[in-house]
Amino acid sequence: MPKPLFQKNDLVMSIKDNIKLLQELDQTIQIDFTHNRHQLFFNGDKEQLSRVFLNLIKNSIESIQQKSQKVNNFNKNITIELNDFDSHISIVINDNGVGFKNLNNNIKEILNPYFTTKKEGTGLGLSIVNKIINDHNGNIEFISKPDGAIIKIIFLK
Repeated sequence: MPKPLFQKNDLVMSIKDNIKLLQELDQTIQIDFTHNRHQLFFNGDKEQLSRVFLNLIKNSIESIQQKSQKVNNFNKNITIELNDFDSHISIVINDNGVGFKNLNNNIKEILNPYFTTKKEGTGLGLSIVNKIINDHNGNIEFISKPDGAIIKIIFLK
């Protein structure tokens, strides 16, 4: 990964752009985006941060599609919350896909390079996401829930 080129970027616009792009993959999935600022400027690498959002939202879409092969008639939802707090910025992606149940309580494994649960995956996506977030003074947490997954990203200001 190249070193990040830090500059002022609007995270609201970046996430909206990625939602617009990825919504085309599956228009049966409802993606809701809420934010507590009309614009939220963050000093970071625009391309790398966009790659984080693209990868995580795409993973949520694929997880819901995987679930829909086995479960009929459920509301396919992804919610994304972006909030600006005094000391940090919080991004929460919540989906109702297959979740992390198959990882036997070792969710950290998914950050390892070449680890994948997908038939066609390389296992590099989340390790790259983790590196980008760390390079931007942030951390990522994966939370299992009974009907899907929650991903929390915190960027310190």
